[in-house]
Amino acid sequence: MQPIRRTVAVLLILAGLTLVSLLGSAPALAAKPAAATWTLVDYHQRTCYVSARGGTNYYGIWISGKWSHKINIGASALPAGAAQWNSYAPIPPGSSDGVYSLAYVAVQLPPGTPVGTVTSTLWANDGTTTETVPITLVVNASSCRRY
Repeated sequence: MQPIRRTVAVLLILAGLTLVSLLGSAPALAAKPAAATWTLVDYHQRTCYVSARGGTNYYGIWISGKWSHKINIGASALPAGAAQWNSYAPIPPGSSDGVYSLAYVAVQLPPGTPVGTVTSTLWANDGTTTETVPITLVVNASSCRRY
């Protein structure tokens, strides 16, 4: 009986040491940076401007997921002379299901902006991750009735 008890005791000690060594390496695995857990939702926003008078349109920012740092927002690839500003930004840490807009980016085009369709970009950045979605700016000569 003695040899069996010794064998079992040795096996239990070895199993315990193996477990301790595995647990000891866990913090090294946890040190990897986490992937983004939020996304900027694309609702295919399309607006119209009249070239002769310019104008301002507002683009909603919808985010799905959870974030722990503030999120800055803006627009890029805008026509020459365009201006932009934000409402309700930066977005504070939190979470959202992507159903309600959390902030807005206003885009103002000056009178005389060339007629045509421009694909610009809305962006959101939490300091680590940048998400983008396209927005469509339609510039018509005289009316936005049928754009």
